[in-house]
Amino acid sequence: MAQTLRTIVREGPDSFYTGTLAAEIAAFFEREEGLITREDLAAQRAEWVTPLSVPFAGLRIYEMPPNTQGVTALQMLGILDQLPLGNDPLAPQTVHPAVEAKKIAFADRAAYLTDPLHMRVDPARLVDPTYLDQRRSLVDLQHAQNTGAPGSFTGDTIYLCAADRDGNVVSLIQSNYMGFGSSLVVDGLGIVLQNRGAYFSLDPQAANALAPHKRTLHTLIPSMALKDGKPAMVFGSMGGDGQAQTHLQVYTASARFGLNIQQAIEMPRWIHGAQYGGIEETLLVEDRFPAATLETLRQMGHTVQVGDAWLPTMGYAQGIIFDPATGVMQGGSDPRAEGIAAGW
Repeated sequence: MAQTLRTIVREGPDSFYTGTLAAEIAAFFEREEGLITREDLAAQRAEWVTPLSVPFAGLRIYEMPPNTQGVTALQMLGILDQLPLGNDPLAPQTVHPAVEAKKIAFADRAAYLTDPLHMRVDPARLVDPTYLDQRRSLVDLQHAQNTGAPGSFTGDTIYLCAADRDGNVVSLIQSNYMGFGSSLVVDGLGIVLQNRGAYFSLDPQAANALAPHKRTLHTLIPSMALKDGKPAMVFGSMGGDGQAQTHLQVYTASARFGLNIQQAIEMPRWIHGAQYGGIEETLLVEDRFPAATLETLRQMGHTVQVGDAWLPTMGYAQGIIFDPATGVMQGGSDPRAEGIAAGW
């Protein structure tokens, strides 16, 4: 790896895509009977994209467009924004509609989200107010509904955010996926190959059907929120399919209930999906939830599974909140993992 970094310094970043490193990476793929060629590497282009957004609790929340699941986080927030909630973030009347919003948004994710060049609908339509009104009408505030959206919760993702006194804000996320990516390392380079292609499908009718020169859906979603056009919150988390669900809970705790960023991150969390490779979808919760909340959720029809107090599957969140009145920044770091909120 050190030698690879020296090569990049000496030859520039093009070495990775068209130069010495590209040749070695392509040769490795050929030896391993992989599909990526030197021509594929040379054709890679980074893109500047326009984020999508929805209003939520007085904020304008921004997420990355497809091929990320940012639209999914925005759909959940948009659906929840005009629903009545309980008197605190852990009340069953708060958790239940949020879980139901998740089910609806993930159904759309499964049906539509992929490489934007291959999407069947304009991504902006999925967060259009009229469409969100239609989807919100499907939420039953008293009973849990079935869903066909699967979940997965593994990954090696890191997230960080930063802000300076001049109002510049960074929300950054990176991941090779699946704990250690593909677990393949290019001979002599120390470069671990990612396996985000795991989200491709061999079903030709699926939104993420495998095809040449196509990007699949991925789960990485750095986020930020503005208030009156100025930074109000910058936030993100690891967690695979759970990332969007963590966004929903932390933004709700902060913007709807007034928790500071550290409180919102430390709050007990839930995640909905098929746990640990199983088939039945469950609502996995940390055992710090009130017992009365869990009993009510079961009565509503949720299959509740109680885990440990601080579950890694809930994601490792980090965030910054800005107080426009005082100029003070509040930083929060997730105790579920190694991390730090630091100022200088």
